[in-house]
Amino acid sequence: MTLSAAGAIAAATWPAGDYGSVVEGTMTVQARHPRLLRLTDPPSILGHQCIGCRRVAFPPDPYGCEGCGSLSGDLEEFVLEARGTVRAVATVHRHHQPSPATPFTVAVIELTGGPVIKAIVAGTGVGVGTEVEGVLVQDVEDDVGDILVDLQFRVMA
Repeated sequence: MTLSAAGAIAAATWPAGDYGSVVEGTMTVQARHPRLLRLTDPPSILGHQCIGCRRVAFPPDPYGCEGCGSLSGDLEEFVLEARGTVRAVATVHRHHQPSPATPFTVAVIELTGGPVIKAIVAGTGVGVGTEVEGVLVQDVEDDVGDILVDLQFRVMA
């Protein structure tokens, strides 16, 4: 596994395909939220789409469609591209968890072809209208030494 100075996992280390975890030697790299994230290159976000009204939602709603009221049986898994446009941005200077370290930037991101989400955006130059893309970053190591990764975004070059 290769990490950059900012903690982003090098894309070349991720095999193509749909993975909730990847074995690296004797340790496993796992998504912090495996029902919401695929460890692919580039990473994918898992939402759902209503077969009735075609509304796309993230996170998946276990009860049904907020758009037309269809029941959960009328929802299909929908893979969202981890790419979008920043619609709002804020810098967090204090919070109650050890990770991520402060300060960090949280943005409201309109995903390409999908809904609006909130996510951490790494780096500088983040503003309204900025195009961003998802990257996998090492989050924490669990009790048995497996590494949990999460999705963050970065400004597209």
